[in-house]
Amino acid sequence: MFDNILSSLLVIVIVLDIVGAIAYFALGALRKQKRDLAPATDQTPSLWQRIFPRRQPQALAATEGDFAQLHRVLYGFQDGLT
Repeated sequence: MFDNILSSLLVIVIVLDIVGAIAYFALGALRKQKRDLAPATDQTPSLWQRIFPRRQPQALAATEGDFAQLHRVLYGFQDGLT
C-alpha cells in the first residue's frame, strides 16, 4: 500500500514538473514577443538582473601614500624574517 502511495506521488510530481517546464518555455516565448513589440526606451530589468545587478569595474588609482604603506609593510616582513 505504501508503494502505491509513493508511486502515485511520483507520478504527480513528474506531471507537475512537465507542466511547469511547458509553462516556463511558453511564458518565455510570450515575454520575448512582448519585449520585441515594446519601444526600445522602456528597458525594465529582469528578475535575475534585479537580484544580481552587474557592478561596473572601478578604476583603481594608487596614490603615493599607498605605495609608501606597501613599502613599509614589505620591509616590515623583511625585518621580521632577519
